Amino acid sequence: MSKKIIVIEDNHDILDMIAYILEDEGYEVISSLDAEPLKDIETHKPDLVLLDDWLADGYGHQLCAQLKANPATSSIPVLLVSSVQNLNELAKQSRADGFIRKPFDIDYLIDTVKQHLKA
Repeated sequence: MSKKIIVIEDNHDILDMIAYILEDEGYEVISSLDAEPLKDIETHKPDLVLLDDWLADGYGHQLCAQLKANPATSSIPVLLVSSVQNLNELAKQSRADGFIRKPFDIDYLIDTVKQHLKA
C-alpha cells in the first residue's frame, strides 16, 4: 500500500507540480488549494502533510499548530512549504516536523518527503 500525502498549496501551478512529482514517486496524493482536507484528516489518515504557509483560508503554521495540539493528529508529520523569511522559526513555533523553502529543488523535495515518511 502506498503512503498517502496531503498537499495544501494556494498556487495552482505549484500544487500540480508537487502532486505530479509525488505521484511519480508512487505516493497517493490528496491535493488542495485550501485547508479543506484537514477538516477530514482523521478520515484521510495521511502519512504526511505538506502545508503552504500562505493560504486563502489561513496560515499553514497556525493549522500545523492545531494539528500538533490534537492528540488524534499530533503524530502525523507536517512539513511547512513556503518562501517566508522566518520559515525556520514558524516551523519551530508550530511544532512542524520540518520545512521546505521555496523555490525548492525537486530532488530535495523528494528526499525530504522520504526522510519524514521513514520515521
